[in-house]
Amino acid sequence: MQHGPAMHRDAMTKKRVACEVALKGKEQIAEGTYAFVFEKPKEFRFLGGQHVRMTLINPSETDAKGNSRFFTIASTPQETDLVFSMRMRDTAFKRLLSSMQVGEKVRIEMLLESPHGSFVLHEDASKPAVFIVGGIGIVPAYSMIKDALQRQLPRKMFLFYSNRRPEDAPYLAELQNLASQNPSFQLIATITKPEQSAQVWQGETGFIDRAMLEKYVDDLQSPMYYIAGLPELVNAIQALLAEAGVHKDNVRAEEFAGFTMDHKAETSQARGKSHLLLAAILLVIAGVVIVHIVGVSHVDFTRLSFRNPITYLGIALLLTLVTFKVFALLKLKHMLRFKQEDKNSLAQNILKVHKPTLRK
Repeated sequence: MQHGPAMHRDAMTKKRVACEVALKGKEQIAEGTYAFVFEKPKEFRFLGGQHVRMTLINPSETDAKGNSRFFTIASTPQETDLVFSMRMRDTAFKRLLSSMQVGEKVRIEMLLESPHGSFVLHEDASKPAVFIVGGIGIVPAYSMIKDALQRQLPRKMFLFYSNRRPEDAPYLAELQNLASQNPSFQLIATITKPEQSAQVWQGETGFIDRAMLEKYVDDLQSPMYYIAGLPELVNAIQALLAEAGVHKDNVRAEEFAGFTMDHKAETSQARGKSHLLLAAILLVIAGVVIVHIVGVSHVDFTRLSFRNPITYLGIALLLTLVTFKVFALLKLKHMLRFKQEDKNSLAQNILKVHKPTLRK
């Protein structure tokens, strides 16, 4: 399929627009997080908070997820560039994206119309907007908040922004600056692991809970809520808001699955995959050898003994199967161990939210 710089509609899908955009630069905006700046075609129109599907053009490598990913636009419609911010992981897609040179292009596609209830700012200015986000989930909120401030929309906005450390928080300094200059926007940044930071933190600490929300928002049932982050955070906040009596139509959520701050966990998972691959190869080899011997010698399996070579091959096959199972269990153990700390903290947070109900 021929690609060109001009905008064109996808012939197979209605209300969708696609284009190729060239990389202009990239910069680190937090530990393990980078912003990629692309040119914005003059005809490109979008709303703050919208996402696109980005596709690599003729990539030199790929993985099971393919050559496309969905990313929210971090810049605003008023800005001259398209910015995409993301956690960097060791995947084929992000390796190639990270190695791109200025001037090289990717293909992006976007819906021309944002569906009702999607992750874009609501129109009713009398209804406050409350953003509850964690980590890289800040991207759509950052775009929506900047867009509203640049357009001088008359609405109150609150941002509850949770990170482990200040070093892990994309756009934290920019958001602090926006809050200091705009009375209609209030930033409530909270750090869950301040003891692990090299910086001195003087703001909120701990997970976002109902008490923290009520400390800054007078009436929890009146705003429109926007939740973005890992599925655990999204699910916990949705349960919290439901317990507080917030109508489900006033809650919009966007999950950012697959992101991790623990590089050791990623390394362990990669090692687990290599071990599983080795076990699978051994299993195939043993099977081929057995089939070959059976076909050549017509061995009688009813007369197996330690003097018969087929006995040892059978034992080798059994050991290979056991090894495969062991490595699978080790992989699961590694995944659970590295996620356990966050899940325990999250469980305590959810328990605190539902404690009044449990007592009843």
